[in-house]
Amino acid sequence: MVLDLGPCPAEDALDWSMFARRIVVELRSSPDLAPAVSPDLLDLWSTTIDQWSAAAADCRRGGRPFRWASEVDPELAEFLLAGLDRGLHSPELRLLCTDDEIERQLPFTVLVLRSFIDGLASESDGCRQYADHVAVSLQGLLPD
Repeated sequence: MVLDLGPCPAEDALDWSMFARRIVVELRSSPDLAPAVSPDLLDLWSTTIDQWSAAAADCRRGGRPFRWASEVDPELAEFLLAGLDRGLHSPELRLLCTDDEIERQLPFTVLVLRSFIDGLASESDGCRQYADHVAVSLQGLLPD
């Protein structure tokens, strides 16, 4: 499937990347925060964050908005989205973030979620059903 993220200000993607890296570090150093989070999930998110951050830095240097698109295995996309969905519902992870951080990072988080959901929905019936399930689970957590 194609995961198409953006456009948005490159600075938003860079800020979100720093925020997300901090969360990953917290989860690696305190596995009791979210025992269901596997090292594989953290590794995959770290790789993804690094890709987006590098692309955002290039966009910022070039004075362009951030846009990233890549072919992603649908199973990998579902795995990443499931981890993000669990994290957004986790009261333990919520305690790691200030209200200001959550408000500041929300637009890019929504962009990420919508990119995964849209990409999966266009992939196959099974992927679309999963994307719909996640979209329903996020109702009330995210703006429409």
